[in-house]
Amino acid sequence: KYHSFLREKVKDKGNVYRKEITKNLLRALVFEIYSIFEEHLPPKRFQSRKEELFESFLMSVSKNFKKERSITFYAESLYLTPKHLSRVIKDISGRSAGEWIDQQVVLEAKARLKTDSLTIQEISDQLGFSNQSFFGKYFKNHTGMSPTEYRKK
Repeated sequence: KYHSFLREKVKDKGNVYRKEITKNLLRALVFEIYSIFEEHLPPKRFQSRKEELFESFLMSVSKNFKKERSITFYAESLYLTPKHLSRVIKDISGRSAGEWIDQQVVLEAKARLKTDSLTIQEISDQLGFSNQSFFGKYFKNHTGMSPTEYRKK
């Protein structure tokens, strides 16, 4: 129906509002398609407050982990106490907030170590470590091997 009506309006050269009518018919068609698509989506599930906090925490970690590894920072950004944030994260995921932060840092470090274009010092600087030695200890503590060993492996 839309196709034939659109075709008719496009061919109607005498109508001064032809362009506007065509645009709005196309918009209506998009809404019709979206309506059909929405019918096949699973029903939206409402999140609990804890789930919302967990999602906000993960988004904040993904944005800030290169500069901040302190649970206090993330708790303050969500207007919570560190103790409450830690309890919520542990309840929802079974892992501590610190583990989530460390995992993000280690994953990023591993990805950067796989490229030979960056030195370990540059990676250490980019991830916000005060020095290469501290980065090496942190990495080894979480992976069981030094950054150099990981890169060679």
